[in-house]
Amino acid sequence: MLSTFKRNKTKLAIAAMAAGLGLHLASHAQAANDAGTLIINGQISASTCVLGLGDAASTSAGSKTLNLGTWTTTQAGTTDGGNISPAQTVVFGVQNANGTPCTLGAGNTLWDIGINLNSSQVSSIAGGTNAGTNHVLLSGGTSGVATGVGVMIKTSTAANPIEGTTNLDLLRGGYNGNTLLSGSTSFPAVLPTNKIALTARFVKLGTAPAGAGVFTATVPLTVWYK
Repeated sequence: MLSTFKRNKTKLAIAAMAAGLGLHLASHAQAANDAGTLIINGQISASTCVLGLGDAASTSAGSKTLNLGTWTTTQAGTTDGGNISPAQTVVFGVQNANGTPCTLGAGNTLWDIGINLNSSQVSSIAGGTNAGTNHVLLSGGTSGVATGVGVMIKTSTAANPIEGTTNLDLLRGGYNGNTLLSGSTSFPAVLPTNKIALTARFVKLGTAPAGAGVFTATVPLTVWYK
């Protein structure tokens, strides 16, 4: 029987800008210089642990920004399920504020990160190498939204993971309504000395040209341990 789990919600904000394509009479294309960011803030309470983003690209304690790059509608292409941007990765870990190993508390020995999305926030991919039940994030908002693109999430766990390697079905659930980043469907499954790598990248949805606009998606994260 599982013990009582303590949790604290953090926010994973994935934001990316899809650039428009302007055509002059001389047929010269000029792309807007938009950019994208992934910002994560969080802390685990009721233990000595904090949620670390332990890589050199972190801009400050508890905050992380990933740039998914600038892409024109032409660069997005029309291949359903095709990769658009280079992958960008954030590495999660639990530790004391000074970086030393932490105590999970209450006899707990494992931790994990869960996400809980509804069907309106994701889409499945119908074709290409990413086809199947690998749901991707859709852009939020109601106006000026980039269309025909999504964000694929991959994860992996290890002592020092470099990037996510396994497609994560964002609607898989299985643990208190959450999809765990470790891939477990029954209980938190990451040792305190191990970390979780989460890799995000743009992918094309459908074969129609992408619609220029802003891409932004916010995913609540819950840190579980037992």
